[in-house]
Amino acid sequence: MPFDEEKQIQQLIGMYRQGFEEILRVIVEKEAKGQWAQYWRDLLLDVRAILQQLDDHADRWIEQTIGQVYSQAAAQTAVFLSQLGIEKQTSPEFAQAHQQAIDVVAQNMADNLRNATQFIGRRIDDVFRQVGLEQTGRKLAAGQTWQDMKQKVIQGLLDEGQTAFVDRLGRKWRLDTYAEMVARTTTREAASIATLNTCQEFDLDLVRITTHYPTCPICAPLQGKVYSISGKDNRYPMLTDERRPPIHPRCRHVLAPYVRDFDDNAKETERFSNEPLDKDPRSEAEKQAYAEMRDAVTIATNRRRAREVLLNEAVPFPEKLKAAQKLQRSYEKTGQKPAGIDASFLKQYRDWLKDNAKYGLITPENATIPEEKLAGYALNKEHPRGRDKAIAFERALGYNINNYKELLNNVLKNLPNFPAISKGVDEYGEKYEVLMLLTGPSGKTVRVKTAWRKYKEGEIRLVSIYVDE
Repeated sequence: MPFDEEKQIQQLIGMYRQGFEEILRVIVEKEAKGQWAQYWRDLLLDVRAILQQLDDHADRWIEQTIGQVYSQAAAQTAVFLSQLGIEKQTSPEFAQAHQQAIDVVAQNMADNLRNATQFIGRRIDDVFRQVGLEQTGRKLAAGQTWQDMKQKVIQGLLDEGQTAFVDRLGRKWRLDTYAEMVARTTTREAASIATLNTCQEFDLDLVRITTHYPTCPICAPLQGKVYSISGKDNRYPMLTDERRPPIHPRCRHVLAPYVRDFDDNAKETERFSNEPLDKDPRSEAEKQAYAEMRDAVTIATNRRRAREVLLNEAVPFPEKLKAAQKLQRSYEKTGQKPAGIDASFLKQYRDWLKDNAKYGLITPENATIPEEKLAGYALNKEHPRGRDKAIAFERALGYNINNYKELLNNVLKNLPNFPAISKGVDEYGEKYEVLMLLTGPSGKTVRVKTAWRKYKEGEIRLVSIYVDE
């Protein structure tokens, strides 16, 4: 049976998704007895055991998969060159080089995945500590139950991104998404290194970056170009680490052997290979095709993640509501009619809206928007927590600290056009959410999510606002 790389990657992704679901299941089902501190310690032991199990499974996956990917690429390159009549050099050093390459690539992947689970373990530890301190105090003050406290932990995990891994560039990844990225990138790296080593084994100095359509702006100037492995062939640029695929996370490109004598357009290939890398050679049609491909991937990913939440019994209702909203938006964006299980989810969501979404509850007359909430926070790029919101508002709508009153008036003007959705009650009063479409100075129209609280004395005040991208 031929080796199915994609099937192996999907198995790894599924393993990490199951790991997160298992963490939620443990939190929901573990019976809370005795003191919070003991409950928290026992729960953390269970969570750490799940993360350790993920590491162990990943190690086995890497051991089984990376070597096969490498060997397959090396074999394909060897067969191709042999069919062209190029003879292979016989030296035990090459066998050692192949094994060393497999070991290095495999170890790097193991380290990357282990760093992610260790990071998440620390983050989960932090949220348990924080919620434990907060909820112990609130339980004494407000008589909250153990179940309330457990739900608070789950909410913290989902809301605050505690299951997200932050890489060295500051990018946030879901654990399963990060595992997918590492797997796809590492398998491409293994294939490229296998090709390089096999070409050297056949005394071939030239390799070519594969071509894919449509491709991204990063890879577009590189694909199809030929490089000299040693740098001794002056007709082509030298292959450096910056030019060796994979070029970026999830890059599809790999190296392939290049034999000039069998290229009917050798002169054109040589000319093209020496063109500068600072220009995007793609046509407008390819750029559009790539954008549409990325949009399709994003929509499919959002729908899959929404289904995961809606099907997971451990997820609190507010998170299911958010997932249904995202699922609804994905169909509004494409104009497609939902079918199957998505249609069922969205019917339940619409039925819920009929009972819980109220027009006229929050109006321009009874709503209070503190100016400091906009000028001092949501539109303030200097605020440590509001900075990201401020950047999003200016990029999407053209609002900034200088025209914050325009945003204030725009929100008030649109309140009658969108329903207020109940988000429950806390010790301060009733919570509501109004998701509205706003058109800003930029001329663009985007979704803006506003959160409101109706205090016990009757005042309705804005407590949060951000672009819902």
